[in-house]
Amino acid sequence: MYGSYSREISKLRVWLLDLSTYLWLHEDWPEQAAREMHIRGLDNKHPPGQQLCVQKAAIEAQLEQLRAARSALGLDDWLDSLSMEDRQIVQLVYEEGYSYQAAAPMVNLSKSGLRDRIDSICKSPHACG
Repeated sequence: MYGSYSREISKLRVWLLDLSTYLWLHEDWPEQAAREMHIRGLDNKHPPGQQLCVQKAAIEAQLEQLRAARSALGLDDWLDSLSMEDRQIVQLVYEEGYSYQAAAPMVNLSKSGLRDRIDSICKSPHACG
């Protein structure tokens, strides 16, 4: 479960960073930022620049909801309770999406050693996912 929340949060943070960067680069001309992000006006009431700002606000709200849900489930507390090495393993596999094969050398373990370590880390059923 931790992984699904964290991956979604990561995706939204990247999208929000892109939106914020384009808005910062074109702060006097948000329509140009929208054009560069391939956001087209779908109606006359909301031009592309305004749609970009609305999308940014919606993503910020969605990020906050996901963070709050992850925290309410106790997943942040669970991650904080792990050792630095275990936290790194969880983040590599469940947040960043590395396979066991790819993550194992990063933490000086074999693939089967990493799998065993994750099994021991994820003793509680709600912790990983």
